[in-house]
Amino acid sequence: MKKIILLFCLMLMSSLSFGQNKPKNMKVLRDSIFTVMKLSDANRLKMHQLIAENGKAQKAIKEDATLTDEQRKEKLQAWKQEVSIKEKAILT
Repeated sequence: MKKIILLFCLMLMSSLSFGQNKPKNMKVLRDSIFTVMKLSDANRLKMHQLIAENGKAQKAIKEDATLTDEQRKEKLQAWKQEVSIKEKAILT
């Protein structure tokens, strides 16, 4: 009985201690990835601008009421391909 209670207490303490870890901010996570990729400051700025532009454009496409679901998917797919090309241009 004592072993079960001790085991339960240890499990509770470990879950509480691991539950305290706060997830990293998305900007901090991106910057750490850019550091690993060894991007220059100019390319890092271009990537930040591209990410911001990407978010705004995807939001605009998703909120466009004149498009059908199929048209929306096609536009998003075309936009993602365009962004991918721009990313590759920055990274090379």
